Amino acid sequence: MWKNYFKIAYRNLWKNKTYSTINILGLTLGITCSSLLFMLVIDEFSFDGMYDKKDRLYRLIEVNTTAEETREFGMVPGPTGKTLSDEYAEIENYTRLYKFGGQIVFQHNEEAYQERDYYFAEDNFFELFNLEWIAGDPATALQKPFAVVIDEEWALRLFGTTEALGKTLDSGGDTDFLVTGVIKKLPQNSHIQYKILVGLPTDWDFYKEIANSWDRYGAYTYLLLQENAKPESIHQKMKGFVANHFEDPQQHDFYLQPLSDIHFNSAGIEYASDTNRGQITYAYIFMAIGFFMLLIACINYMNLATAKSLHRGKEIGIRKVSGAFRHQLVSQFLSESVLFAFIALILSVFLVDLLLPYFNELTNKQFVFNVETFGSIFFLIFSITIIVGLLSGSYPAILMSRLKPTSILKGAMKSSKSSVVLRKVLVSTQFTLSIIMIIATIVAYRQLNYVQNVPLGFENEQMLIVDINSGEVRERFETIKSEFANSPYVEGVAVSSRVPGEWKSIQEVYTKNFGSADSMKMNYIGFDADMINLYKMQLIEGENFTGNNKTDSLHIIINETAAQILNLDDPIGKFLELSDDGISQQLQIAGVVKDFNFQSLHNKVGPMILGYRANAFQSIDYFSLKFNAEHTEEVLAHAEEVHKIFDTRSSMEYHFLDEQWAAFYKEDRRVSNVFAIGGGVTIFIACLGLFGLASFVIQQRTKEIGIRKVLGAEVTTIVGLLSKDFLKLILISILIAVPISWYAMDKWLQDFAYRVDVSWWIFAGSGLIVMVFALFTISFQSLKVAYTNPVDSLKRE
Repeated sequence: MWKNYFKIAYRNLWKNKTYSTINILGLTLGITCSSLLFMLVIDEFSFDGMYDKKDRLYRLIEVNTTAEETREFGMVPGPTGKTLSDEYAEIENYTRLYKFGGQIVFQHNEEAYQERDYYFAEDNFFELFNLEWIAGDPATALQKPFAVVIDEEWALRLFGTTEALGKTLDSGGDTDFLVTGVIKKLPQNSHIQYKILVGLPTDWDFYKEIANSWDRYGAYTYLLLQENAKPESIHQKMKGFVANHFEDPQQHDFYLQPLSDIHFNSAGIEYASDTNRGQITYAYIFMAIGFFMLLIACINYMNLATAKSLHRGKEIGIRKVSGAFRHQLVSQFLSESVLFAFIALILSVFLVDLLLPYFNELTNKQFVFNVETFGSIFFLIFSITIIVGLLSGSYPAILMSRLKPTSILKGAMKSSKSSVVLRKVLVSTQFTLSIIMIIATIVAYRQLNYVQNVPLGFENEQMLIVDINSGEVRERFETIKSEFANSPYVEGVAVSSRVPGEWKSIQEVYTKNFGSADSMKMNYIGFDADMINLYKMQLIEGENFTGNNKTDSLHIIINETAAQILNLDDPIGKFLELSDDGISQQLQIAGVVKDFNFQSLHNKVGPMILGYRANAFQSIDYFSLKFNAEHTEEVLAHAEEVHKIFDTRSSMEYHFLDEQWAAFYKEDRRVSNVFAIGGGVTIFIACLGLFGLASFVIQQRTKEIGIRKVLGAEVTTIVGLLSKDFLKLILISILIAVPISWYAMDKWLQDFAYRVDVSWWIFAGSGLIVMVFALFTISFQSLKVAYTNPVDSLKRE
């Protein structure tokens, strides 16, 4: 029987080519786009799912509470993990990761290499975090100090093969790095990202100090709980643990963060900058867009199938008279919709494979579509296809199976009132979703354009930032600075601890007016005497640093926000007391600089203190080179040549400041692009459906149009008559979409401290765009019938 159903479905598909093409194209686009978006959503929600013990793994977070504030730290004192494991039976095991410096540096074949994605790890790390190995034994690979486990990319880069066991890398110290393991490239959806793991340097005094100190925040610590152990029970015992090991127990607390929570719930946790963080809001947005596209494709099919079913009345009537049961008719219609969906599925598989590289570029992911990975998403795509087929065919199937055969065969079958209403609701829903997508696209584009062009309070273009990664460079920075400037294409050079637009954490110091008891936390950056002028920051009061180490180290410059918070109407000459990490110093305000954005525009400008680079709080970490943009390659070559002279062990690490600022909005731009593409696809699918639906409606009114033409109706009158009902539906869609999109985009914009207004013209323009597309679609069909000879129309009737 099912074979017969599909045979009839195939005949109907081939007989009605235009109808079939519209349906298959709409379903194909819907399944393709939703599959790509659902791949992204699944990836986001499956972070850290590759680890076998993921359900029992927790990251240890310290909560530090003082009179001024409460802070959370992703690093904890070194002994914490071991002590907890020793004292509580609920903890089966623990492991720690360390970072000693921003990057690991080594040499091979007289070439210098460096890598930021690295950790020093305990030898039991792979017992908790299992991975796929190419070579080596995970149980012993990290047992020796300076043993290294590298990923396959580094193995191929260094040795040209993954057979790298036993090979050495020059560490620059007394002990070389010995390669003891090669692992597959770490999946992107792991919150811990590394390419090199190094065995702990247990003979280092520095390591011993960090590993055994309750006062140093040095260890990323993970706990493996026993089966059925509850993290809440451990947390309840923490007060006793803290009281036994900390001098000020009221200031400290700990909690266990589940591995599955880390990706979406690490905002505000300090010393966790290496965490691969996500935004759950965006994951839900992508999910919603995927469902929107599926829904619009399904609505298309339901609309067209319902309209088309009116032309299949005799077929249904004869089947009913011949004894067909209702469930058989339902099965027949559902088999047709499932056939359409499976044809769309086959086409979607090819489209997904074709579009995946572009989708990866858009989303910054590394999805692959091959035999190995196809299985992981096949169930998803297959399920989507079944759902689309059943959902799309359900209403036409139920509608047609309820009709009485006598009415059908007498030709009394017409669209019921409920059927007409449903089609109108479905069309309105399609265009409501399309308008929401267009409004979201316009708002997101305007906001991203705004944050990229708003005055930042300094110049960030043609600025090359060179990292300082060694003590040798710091000791000779003045000479290096002069050498960097010794290029006709370098307009100026400055040094600082951080730069505006910093991607690393910015130091914060406790600050108070001299003699006051109340302190507050303020951002702190070390500048030299050239930074303010190089970046063209505006000094609105006082004076800049002079370059005299002795006097400048006793002075600071503050921004407008700091002056306001400290209630300093006349700040020049006033003293502030700064303290951090046991260091306290009284410094005099020499100047006030106009507020500048030192972080992304997601954040408001906070209070900022600029200290001279030689004072007690911060060393220097960057050179800033202002250069001529027409000679970028020459400037880079000159800078690298200078760097090689003074730092023979590592290659020059650098970035361009304007590119760093653009990177702040990478995630927002990704969402904006998805909105734009999604909006375009939804309008296209909706217009496809409108095209098909309009053709069937016009076919039903062929006789009426012929009579009107005989009576002298103009072409414009007929086009207006046929377009009027559809345009009314689009107007209703606009009225529904406007408040929904206004609320949604207002919530999204709240994530930015500086944002554009959601102006009325955005809603009007979005509605007009949809109106124009819809009118063009309807007019194409309307003009075709309006220019038809009325004699031919009436003859057919």
